[in-house]
Amino acid sequence: MRKWLFLFAFLTFLIPFSFYFVTTNPWVTFTDNGELIGVCVRLGIAHPTGYPLFALLGYLWHLLPLPFSLSFKMNLLAAFWTSISSLFFFLANLFFLQILEKNVFPKGNNSSISVFLKSFNIIIISFISTLTYSFSRTIWGEATSLEVYSLQLILFNLFFWFSFKFIYLENELKILIILSFILGISFSNHLTTILIVPSFLFLLFFPSAKNKIVFSVPKLKFIFLLIVLMILGLSVYLYLPLRSMQFPEFNWGWVSRSFDKFLYHVSGKQYRVWMFSSSEAISTNLTKFLSILPFEFAYFGLIVVLVGLFFLIKKQRYLVVFLLLSFLSCLFYTLNYQIHDIETYFSLSLIVLFFFFTAGVYYFWIKFGKIGYIFILVPISLIFLNYKENDDSQNNLVITYTKNIIDNLEPNSIIISAQWDYFCSAFWYLQRVENYRTDIVLIEKELLRRTWYPEQLRRWYPQVIERSKKEMQDFITQLELFESEKPYDPQLIQFYFEKLLKSFVEKNVDDRPVYVTFDILQNELDSRAFAEYEKIPKGFAIKLSKTFETIETDFGKLNIEPFTKFLENENHLIKGIVQSAKTNLSILENYYKMIGKTELVDKIEQMLSKLGNY
Repeated sequence: MRKWLFLFAFLTFLIPFSFYFVTTNPWVTFTDNGELIGVCVRLGIAHPTGYPLFALLGYLWHLLPLPFSLSFKMNLLAAFWTSISSLFFFLANLFFLQILEKNVFPKGNNSSISVFLKSFNIIIISFISTLTYSFSRTIWGEATSLEVYSLQLILFNLFFWFSFKFIYLENELKILIILSFILGISFSNHLTTILIVPSFLFLLFFPSAKNKIVFSVPKLKFIFLLIVLMILGLSVYLYLPLRSMQFPEFNWGWVSRSFDKFLYHVSGKQYRVWMFSSSEAISTNLTKFLSILPFEFAYFGLIVVLVGLFFLIKKQRYLVVFLLLSFLSCLFYTLNYQIHDIETYFSLSLIVLFFFFTAGVYYFWIKFGKIGYIFILVPISLIFLNYKENDDSQNNLVITYTKNIIDNLEPNSIIISAQWDYFCSAFWYLQRVENYRTDIVLIEKELLRRTWYPEQLRRWYPQVIERSKKEMQDFITQLELFESEKPYDPQLIQFYFEKLLKSFVEKNVDDRPVYVTFDILQNELDSRAFAEYEKIPKGFAIKLSKTFETIETDFGKLNIEPFTKFLENENHLIKGIVQSAKTNLSILENYYKMIGKTELVDKIEQMLSKLGNY
């Protein structure tokens, strides 16, 4: 029977990976993708919380001699990690079902795993549940481009695998030691690891005793050992200051400056403004959570989830409490986190629901026998339901948008932008890793509000930044008060910020073309720094000029075809980048109307009509 176990375990990796491979994005894509690829390739420091485990493993992966472009190879790492998480979910399910077997049929069981593995049906149940997990919309979505969450899926499922093993083997303490290390190493990837801590503490202080919850205080020596193992896992964070002091290409946070800067970075302090910020966020995120459930379980699978939950309440309440602690902690945290791409943060709660689904399939199997094979229709349905939504293989929107901005710029141009999701992160990767348009100076406006970024700019673009050295120092002096939580004057910070932005133009405009993206001018406060300049569009950028002039856009370097393929897509990032393309074209259209270039107005109107504006 072991050969069947190994076969199906291998299939739980291979089948998802095959689908993930053909749906992986070959290019740099939205939000942090460009930055994170750059961090892995250049062995740098990522945005808070730094993600040292991710950076180290990503660097090793990029060394593999795979016959693909660099961006595709790095995005393929997400497919690989998510497939590994499917394998671990399968193994966790085996012990989960083994616990149910022992409880439902106590006389027919013993503690030997070999007896359990003789049950071919249980292997099939785990296999079905794992494929359901693998082809759910949210999990599949983590597999198509490189992000930190695909690695976190591995760590979550590794935690559940050893937790169920601990419960099945009736509280074997050495497994708790392994779990403690898993927690530490998980924290070195993502702080959402804290959401499984309640379940870990439950195992530690309330060990199972024949499905009953018994309070027990472990010995101090044992607790000390667990803490040591957790710290050992956390020690991966030492990578951040050690690498930072070497000034890698990507050195977000410059955490080697001081212990305070290190803590500021690894705690993700800057994100706290979005946590527990409003009751409206709870309602919005709860609606999102409920709306994605049909696409995680193919609608009718939700009935199986509910059946599984009630079955567990009746037969294995200890497991119910253990799982619900993770489910509720995740849901409580995520509902109170006000960000757009919140779906990925539901992953832990969804994993718990997938275990309930396993229990539901098991219930139907013991009630109706081999009719349980019908539940293979759930993952098959999910493939048809989610393939189009998760197929990112043709999504070249970000690289197209980025080149629509950059390719029309003259040599040695400066561009100021805050379009991180669609442009800045992607251009970081293209310029600093692939050496695309190394003559361009990109200043990310919002990152200027962080004290580490000016040093990053100085190392990347010394000729330009040195000209604004005094303005930079005046601004950093005020900004440091804010970051250090000392008394500060927000109006004074804004004053020096505008002065700094203005200096980038004033001190360079005579010998370098200076551009902004349209979002900069939409912010009334920050746009005051550019009030005295004429704004003249060229491509998807806007030139700042001392005098009004006629500028020709090279329409051969403007590509809008990719955007026309995604007009019906409801993803907020895709809708946003399509709308940004429309906005840029409209700005060009208004400019050419003003200077009387009728033939170009007609050309732009034809382009806009393809995007649904006419």
